[in-house]
Amino acid sequence: MPVTIITGFLGSGKTTLLNQILQNKDKLKIAVLVNEFGDINIDEKLLISVDSDMIDLGNGCICCTINDGFVNTVYQVLEREEKVDYLVVETTGLADPLPIILTFLSTELKFLTRLDSIITVVDAAAFDAEHFDSDAALSQIRYGDLVLLNKIDLATKNKISELKAFIEDTKPGFRILESEYGQVPLPLILDIGLTQTDNYQTDISEFRRNKSAFNNHLETDGFNFVSFESDLPFQLEKLEHFLSEQLSSNVFRAKGILWFQESPSRHIFQLSGPRYDLQADDWTTQPKNELVFIGRNLDKSLIKQQLKDCLVDLVINKEFSLPNLPS
Repeated sequence: MPVTIITGFLGSGKTTLLNQILQNKDKLKIAVLVNEFGDINIDEKLLISVDSDMIDLGNGCICCTINDGFVNTVYQVLEREEKVDYLVVETTGLADPLPIILTFLSTELKFLTRLDSIITVVDAAAFDAEHFDSDAALSQIRYGDLVLLNKIDLATKNKISELKAFIEDTKPGFRILESEYGQVPLPLILDIGLTQTDNYQTDISEFRRNKSAFNNHLETDGFNFVSFESDLPFQLEKLEHFLSEQLSSNVFRAKGILWFQESPSRHIFQLSGPRYDLQADDWTTQPKNELVFIGRNLDKSLIKQQLKDCLVDLVINKEFSLPNLPS
């Protein structure tokens, strides 16, 4: 079974790319393993095809929880009664892809799967050589087989040229594709045979001897997360004030499902660096707020209190009522 690993730093557009794959997979039976850094699985709610093809790897950074549980999860895909044509693994934005690569190459999975390519998604407008001072961000470039320069509509031509030069200097001969919203023809990214497994023989030997040495980058980078849930809606003006005036600059990424007093719609929230976006659709479940903020050395209690202050006050808003759900 061919395997593609999609990696890339926080907010680069991995889930958007995955949605493009699921929308255009034609007759391919694709299994998807997703994994998030945080204790609320937002990506699962953002995928267009949340069905039996998708298995949630569980929370935490995938490269820090590589163990028999991960191998067993891949076995679940391999042992499905209906044959799977392709496996796509989407890592969290903080993952170093090397331990994931080595798990496929150093365990019994090497006899059952074929590592096809590691695709590194890069936010062309935000990425630079000192990207958030993160070891993981550079490892994602170093161990990728193909870079997808995403969000080129938000980057200047000079920035794109500088970024290509940096990538070429980091890994000469890298295949680079440009995209907006993760839109790229699937024959350019699936079943392309780019991973050169012979290049990892030294890493495989070291990985077998000392797996823990490959899994310390989160401590090194100092990343943490803040999760927030509420069965009360936000007041739009208060949340906008929080995002524009109060949110710590140490927050690099945020995403969630938002519920506003002023709107009957469900809102998909995405924040990457200084930019954030809201997309509205219909509720199919009981409305609630679910948010995850990811950054460096975040003050969890402060952010949670600031978010609580944005919620509707039921004492003041006595006429508040739940939106009507579809029957």
